[in-house]
Amino acid sequence: MIDFSIEYASQNIYSKQTNEYFKEVFSSYNNGNTRAAIVTLYSVTISDILIKLEILEDVYGDENAKSILDEIRAFQSANPTNSDWEKDLIEKVKIRTGMIDNVDYTHIQSLRNDRHLCAHPVINKDNKLYTPNRETVAAHIRNMLESFLLKPAILSKKILSTILIDISGKKDVLIDEITLERYVKAKYLSNLTPSTEISIFRDLWKFIYRLNDAPSNENRLINYRVLYLLFKRNSGACIKKIQTEKEYFSNILDSARHLNFLIRFLSENEYLYKDFREDTQLLISNRTKVDADSKGVAWFLSPSYNEHLEELKPLILAGFDGYKNNFAPGPLKRLLNIGITKGFNSEVVDFIIWRYSSARNFYDADQMYTYAVHPFLQYFTEEKLKELCKKACKNSQTYNRNQALEDHESLRNFIGSKFNTFDFSSYKVLFQ
Repeated sequence: MIDFSIEYASQNIYSKQTNEYFKEVFSSYNNGNTRAAIVTLYSVTISDILIKLEILEDVYGDENAKSILDEIRAFQSANPTNSDWEKDLIEKVKIRTGMIDNVDYTHIQSLRNDRHLCAHPVINKDNKLYTPNRETVAAHIRNMLESFLLKPAILSKKILSTILIDISGKKDVLIDEITLERYVKAKYLSNLTPSTEISIFRDLWKFIYRLNDAPSNENRLINYRVLYLLFKRNSGACIKKIQTEKEYFSNILDSARHLNFLIRFLSENEYLYKDFREDTQLLISNRTKVDADSKGVAWFLSPSYNEHLEELKPLILAGFDGYKNNFAPGPLKRLLNIGITKGFNSEVVDFIIWRYSSARNFYDADQMYTYAVHPFLQYFTEEKLKELCKKACKNSQTYNRNQALEDHESLRNFIGSKFNTFDFSSYKVLFQ
């Protein structure tokens, strides 16, 4: 059973080069050459650590990894026959990187001790060379697999700062969710375990919701997008983490921007609102009383999504009188997307019809067609499209504006591609 477990685990060794080296370890172990297995295992582990340091240096620009490698290279160049650098390597990696924790360090020290016994004769013993039993060798192999060989080069304790610095310098390139997700997944997440991703999610939370320094403020949006990517990939575990560490996740800085991002998060995960402390809930509620965007998006404070849309209608017509701003098109589009995601297609379509046909001026109509009507046309039935056109015909703000000609031409093209029998002549003021 142990043999099979080692064989199965070895198939998942991160480095292909290490995988090739490990075959010699496994062959020695299977053939009963336990001394050779221990000696080779130690060499393979040291080699694997060096490989990981090179990845950290070359791929991720890790300065700690670079400095360790430079020091080891310098030592080897000056002392080509001295193997003391191996012990120094382990110490440096433990102190200056997140690659080795206390348990890993204990395991490799134990292997190092047995390796010395296997490789160096003891003159005051009858058995000059130490011969470990199979159980001891199996334990060392498993420990090295779990502590080093199966792990990627990057680990949560050190990789978060690397990710943050990296994406901060690429904000102008990683401008949409798809591009950001492809980049972060390819460069970082493909090399991490789910537990490490959850650890990063927890640590990243404070950068978005608690810190108020210049880097955090400048990069809050892109950091949030990475946070939400991690949440989507590990939603069950992240939800459990929030629920079991209520105090940590409820510790939110009382500022407009921090609260806006929390409202954004909860608007897509409304079931988590109850898992935050009462004082945090109060901060959220107070924010929605002065900021129209927060009020508009925070549907989780209403009894239902549809009731929330109804609550917004008189506020929209009144221009959010008493608020610091009006409900902007961007947050409105986010609210509508959330509704589609939650399955409230009919409610979303009805609200869009009302919102466009209630446009207060030309600019408002321009914005509503761009952010509300056009992006959601695919969710309209033929009857709902007729209703949209009929009601829009009753408001000159929708059809007398300069942009109406182009907008309604795109509407005509969409309808024509879906419904061959649609009677455009019934809505002449829209389709001139």
